[in-house]
Amino acid sequence: MSLLLAGCQGGINHGTSSHVSVGASATPPPPVPRTQAQPRPTPVPAPRQQQQPPPPQGETRVQVRPANPQQGVPLGDDTELDVESLAPPPSTAPATRSAAPAAAATTAAVAARQQEAVPPEHATWLDRYPNLAEDLQDQRETIARLEQEVKEYREQVGQLQQQVRQRWGSTAVTAASAHQFVKYTDSYQSRGEMDFDQGVIIVETVDQENPRQRLKEAIVTTLLTPYDADNPEIYSDKSISYSGPALLAGQVLDHEGQPVRWEWRANRFADHLVNNEVQQLQRNGHVVYRVEIPLIANHTEVRGHQYEHLVRDASRRYNVDETLIYAIMETESHFNPYATSHIPAYGLMQIVPSTAGRDVFERIKKRNDQPTRNYLFNPANNIDTGTAYITILRDIYLKDIRHPLSKEYAIISGYNGGAGNVLRTFHSDRRQAINVINQLTPQQVYDRLHRNHPSAEARGYIKKVTEAQQRYRALASAR
Repeated sequence: MSLLLAGCQGGINHGTSSHVSVGASATPPPPVPRTQAQPRPTPVPAPRQQQQPPPPQGETRVQVRPANPQQGVPLGDDTELDVESLAPPPSTAPATRSAAPAAAATTAAVAARQQEAVPPEHATWLDRYPNLAEDLQDQRETIARLEQEVKEYREQVGQLQQQVRQRWGSTAVTAASAHQFVKYTDSYQSRGEMDFDQGVIIVETVDQENPRQRLKEAIVTTLLTPYDADNPEIYSDKSISYSGPALLAGQVLDHEGQPVRWEWRANRFADHLVNNEVQQLQRNGHVVYRVEIPLIANHTEVRGHQYEHLVRDASRRYNVDETLIYAIMETESHFNPYATSHIPAYGLMQIVPSTAGRDVFERIKKRNDQPTRNYLFNPANNIDTGTAYITILRDIYLKDIRHPLSKEYAIISGYNGGAGNVLRTFHSDRRQAINVINQLTPQQVYDRLHRNHPSAEARGYIKKVTEAQQRYRALASAR
């Protein structure tokens, strides 16, 4: 997964780049001689024009650095700015008093006009680089939103952990992740875990009064978890509706070798498991009753097939290769629609609401807000948002890369670690980075991203996605 608190987007809302390093250090020009005020047709003498002291010599620096490069997420053009000398030096010149109230009004008007047109020698970096100032403000707002999301996520996970520790012990907390779906039931005494990396389902209970009945209920709940729930209640023990196709449909075979698709078969399989397959373990001073259920060998492919119509629609809508969408989905979540990471990022394509999500809403949807967690848990919304974000990387952040395959490699890496880190892999200056990429072969571009990207996760990510893409291309050719 990348999608990085991995940074914040530079130029998210304005299409301008924050990947610059600005230094200003120059000797100020000699002071301008004072000018005498011209007589005015009024009995009140005009005030003398106040002379501004020359600014002290110094530097205004904007240092750009990657924001949490180890956290790979779809953040867009993710950079952070370290800004020094944000405010102009304080003035030491004494203020000139007006000779009369009428002159005070005139002085105020003159000062207002002078403030509107700041002389170059007195301008701060905010005056000289308004686009950069806007980018900085955008990044501050993005950071604030991302911090709020992280705070809410940690509060929810913290509440869940507190409940689980009381019943399971301090070292037995299991929670949902990008490749793992965990659902607690029965006042947090039972849980079902789908481990899509290992291809196994683990159902457990610490209920001591009627453990087999609680275990059966948890097995049925896990097997029938829908692949599209409005609210999966990941952080609570509330039940979710069984309506709609099951997430594990076609991926579990019962004791008779038949796929578990319906509630009656799930109940019968659960009866068989609690009567024949229960393991009894000692853990943290608790007796744990446990059942393991293997997934079929090609469970990832079967699960991904559920989203075929959504991928096809998004591919046509945004002119993005279907195999690229599938490959990113598999790498990000193993087709887990309730995938959650600590960034936090959500859903099949692991969208961060306040960065990639907001980028899509503002640029593509023309909305001044961002997607919610439940919006991104919806497979149709998530695939649409993730695919739209690919087009932002392709058509905005990385649009000047000429070779289609080189651009695709940059898009894949940028989806995980941000376009800024992609370019930084080749040169510290954005424009020079594009020039370097355009002088390399696609294989050389791939090699640099795989070996030299500042994020270790991103270095492995491009390999995983391209290998998955080759498999999906082979599947498409075989059909």
